[in-house]
Amino acid sequence: MRTALLTTALLAALPFAGAAHAEDSPFSANVGLVSDYAFRGISQTDERAALQGGFDYAHDSGFYAGVWGSNVSWLADAADDVSNSLELDLYAGYAGEAGAIGYDVGLLQYYYPGSYGSTYRADFEKPHTLEGYLGLSWEFLSFKYSYAFSDLFGYKDSDGSQYYDLGAELDVGGGFTLGAHVGYSDIRGQDNYTDWKVGVNKDFGGFDFGLHYVDTDINNLDLADERVVVSVSKSF
Repeated sequence: MRTALLTTALLAALPFAGAAHAEDSPFSANVGLVSDYAFRGISQTDERAALQGGFDYAHDSGFYAGVWGSNVSWLADAADDVSNSLELDLYAGYAGEAGAIGYDVGLLQYYYPGSYGSTYRADFEKPHTLEGYLGLSWEFLSFKYSYAFSDLFGYKDSDGSQYYDLGAELDVGGGFTLGAHVGYSDIRGQDNYTDWKVGVNKDFGGFDFGLHYVDTDINNLDLADERVVVSVSKSF
C-alpha cells in the first residue's frame, strides 16, 4: 500500500517501493519480495511473504505516473465471502524543488479486485480508497501528509481520515542506508494509532536488501505486533 520523486527520502515516504529511472528512458520497473507486507504498521498478508512489483513513468517536467501491486490476504481473512487476494495501486503526481526543499503532490488509488459478499458488506464498505498526498523533503528528512477522499479501506463514514508520516534516511557508506519512520493514523470513527519502523538497507550486486523492525501502539491486534521484516528488491 511508488516514479520520479526527488529524493530517496520522498520515495521512502510513499507506501510502495519506488524505482530508480534509467537516464535514457522515462520508464522503469521494480520487483521485490518481502517476508511480510506491513502497511502503516499492520500486516496485509497475515505475517506471510508477499511478491510485489510495479511500473513507472517519469517526465522531465516532474510529472509521473505508475502502477504497483502486491498479494494481500487481510480482506479474505476478514470474511469468508471475500475473494480478494491482490492490491493494485494507481498513482500520478508532480514532483519538483523549491530551493533546498523537495516537494511531491499527487493522487493514489488503492484498488482491491474481487467479490465482496453480504457478510463483509454488513460491516464494511468496499475497500477501494482514494488518497491525496503532499510530500516534503530536506536533506535526509521527509514528511508526507495523506488525506482520504473516500471511505478508508472499507471503514464506513471514514472519508476525511488522515495519515502523517515522518521519515529519515542516511547513507552511511559501503552501500548501507539507515532508515527510520514514525506515522500517525487519524481515522474517522475508529481508534487512532501510531506506527514506527527502523532498519537498514544494503545495495549489493544490483539488488537492495532490507532488514527492518516494525511495531505499533495497537494492543489488541496480532497483525500490528512487533516483528522483523526482511526484503529484497531490484529496479530496472
